[in-house]
Amino acid sequence: MTNIEIGGRIKYARDLRNATLDDIAKKVGVTKSTVQRYENGKINAIKIPVVESIAAALNVNPSWIIGKSDIMELPAQKLPAIIQYYNQLNDIGKREAEKRVEELTHLPRYTFEIKAAHNDYESEPGELEKMQEDLLNLKKPD
Repeated sequence: MTNIEIGGRIKYARDLRNATLDDIAKKVGVTKSTVQRYENGKINAIKIPVVESIAAALNVNPSWIIGKSDIMELPAQKLPAIIQYYNQLNDIGKREAEKRVEELTHLPRYTFEIKAAHNDYESEPGELEKMQEDLLNLKKPD
C-alpha cells in the first residue's frame, strides 16, 4: 500500500470522527503539519508505532490504516459511562471533570478505607492486643 493510500485512510477516519488535525497531532505527539503530510502521502515512510498511535487516536484498526484489513472499526468495547461522558468534553471540561472526581475521593462517603493489622513489633508488650483490636475494627468495603 502506498503512503497516499495510507494517508487517505487516515484522512477518511479523521473526517469520520470529526477530529481536527490538531486533535490527532496532540494525541499522537506530533505537529499538525506532520499529520497533514501523512494524509497527503508526503512522508516517505510511516513507522509502525506512529501508525498505531494514529489508529489509537482515531479509534480504528491499525491494520486497516496500512491496508492489511478491510475492517476499519475496532471491536466494540463497553466503556464505563463516565469515560464516555469524559470523551465528549473539550480540554477545559476534561480538566474540570478531573477536579470533580478528585474531590470525590476526599469524601469518606464515596471511598473506602482499608486498615491493616500488620505490626513489625508484635513481640513487644501490648502490641498483640493492639493487633487484635485492629482486626476487630477492620471494615469491609460496601
